[in-house]
Amino acid sequence: MSRLTFRSGFHPQRVVWSEPNAVRSSFCSYCFAAIGEDDVPLMMWRPDGRAAQFCDECASKWITVAA
Repeated sequence: MSRLTFRSGFHPQRVVWSEPNAVRSSFCSYCFAAIGEDDVPLMMWRPDGRAAQFCDECASKWITVAA
């Protein structure tokens, strides 16, 4: 099974997590770039229902897949 991992230099304290059951934001949770209605951001959820989403640029720059 593959796992997502964060690259060196990523600052998890910068991630803004939504409230549980909140409507999806139109901004990246890390860099605050606009995410269009037709875009499909990488999304992550905490066990308590809080969500974070990453624009394509942040996902490419900061997240990698480890086997």
